[in-house]
Amino acid sequence: MNHKSVLSSGLRVVTDEVSHFHSAAVGIWLNVGSRDETGAENGLTHFLEHMAFKGTPRRTVLAIAREIDQLGGMCNAFTSKEQTCFHGRVLAEHLPRLVDLLGDLVLRSQLAAGDLERERQVILEEIYAQDDNPEELVQVHFARNFWGDTSFGWPILGGAAHIATVSREDLLAYRGIAYRPAGTVVAAAGRVRHQEVVDLVAASFEGFVNGAPGRERQAVTTNPGVYVLSRDLEQVNLVLGAPGLPAGDPRRYAASMLQLVLGGNMSSRLFQVIREQLGLAYAIHSFLQFFSDAGLVGISAGVSPQNLSAIMAAIRRELKQLQEEKVSDAELTATKEHLRGSIMMSSEDCDHLMGRLAKNEINFGRYIPQADIIAGMLKVTAEEIREVAQDLLRPEAWGVALLGPVDDAGDYGLA
Repeated sequence: MNHKSVLSSGLRVVTDEVSHFHSAAVGIWLNVGSRDETGAENGLTHFLEHMAFKGTPRRTVLAIAREIDQLGGMCNAFTSKEQTCFHGRVLAEHLPRLVDLLGDLVLRSQLAAGDLERERQVILEEIYAQDDNPEELVQVHFARNFWGDTSFGWPILGGAAHIATVSREDLLAYRGIAYRPAGTVVAAAGRVRHQEVVDLVAASFEGFVNGAPGRERQAVTTNPGVYVLSRDLEQVNLVLGAPGLPAGDPRRYAASMLQLVLGGNMSSRLFQVIREQLGLAYAIHSFLQFFSDAGLVGISAGVSPQNLSAIMAAIRRELKQLQEEKVSDAELTATKEHLRGSIMMSSEDCDHLMGRLAKNEINFGRYIPQADIIAGMLKVTAEEIREVAQDLLRPEAWGVALLGPVDDAGDYGLA
């Protein structure tokens, strides 16, 4: 059973009550991410997320860690391009302690100077680790080039040189701008009671007020092409991407099916052709990303330098076939059944329910029942998949990021 309440501050509380669960998941979703930063602020959203766990007036760093462990559950956080989320899962009896803890971390982190310096080094190590991980670095390389020199293309972690100079004053000023109850959703799922959650949130987030007006997000632009970052590696890591659909686009169901047919599982076309038939790569998959006003359809893989031209040719053929020919009835039926099963099984995980609840509220302003999602998937036709393929898989719209022993762009584009 789903409920929604809006506090006087504008903070929204949404719940999904599942009485037979033993646990409860809670997420504090702030609708602010790296996309909302200026150049001088790049990396601050992620920095604040880290600092939230470094002590409040009521809890030391050690006390926070001990409390999380004592609850027997988990508590964590993440930063994306458009959201920051602090979340946890505990036995239902510990729900009051979890909400109190999350509220304390979000609102009352002290940002003490000593903690800031220690966490600065942790974040710098995270950036250096990313630079040493080709699979992650190629994603950063793709985003920086495809989305361009805008907040949408900048790395979520920020740049090492800038992170090295961030001050406590910078973080305090940014938190006052970015953290706003009017842009916050608290989602709870599992063995919860809506009014209890509302009362707990109202108490924990008392004093949370809107500061500066929310910023208008800069429109997304794309820069198709081939972007080469030469590195002395054994493989070429590649990411290909093209503009996808925003979260609210009614074609999202057809796009999800297209992605699954293309490279979403082991029976997908890319996996079967490129790995099983041609033996060109150990791993290859496609992915979809939905944002508030934009999207991305992409492919990632790793390949030996001598097989780079062959794998690009194979990808071109598969994309072209999906544009020109409808998927078969058998393939369509299998795809629908896969998605139906995935959706239904994910409903047995209260973390997943909590996340879906929050994203529905952020993207649509309302809850979309599981039955409606499944019905939307089942209505998709083979022709609708071909039509969305013709739109999303246009060769001239794609960007291709290559990281590894590659000297020039060569004939590696899709156009």
